[in-house]
Amino acid sequence: MRPLLCALAGLSLLRAAGADAAPEPFIPSRGDSTRSTGCDTHVAVHGRLDVIEETVEKTVEHLETEVKGLLSQLEELAWNLPPGPFSPTSDLLGDGEQL
Repeated sequence: MRPLLCALAGLSLLRAAGADAAPEPFIPSRGDSTRSTGCDTHVAVHGRLDVIEETVEKTVEHLETEVKGLLSQLEELAWNLPPGPFSPTSDLLGDGEQL
């Protein structure tokens, strides 16, 4: 459970760091300045989205690994539990009857 919390904390830190990022600097180019600025902004947004997508994919992969590990541990614990009051009793006397 602790690695899962660490992963979520790391994701929130990455998200917070991305929110504080400065906007792309304006670099005037030749031609229509309105169209050029729009294209530059569009390209910058797509670049940031690519970074966010990669971060999310890595986080999802990490969380999938953590969940699989936790499920494996739960299965292992369940297998090693002693029989409870409602579990079927074994045939202790060998006469084929169950209690």
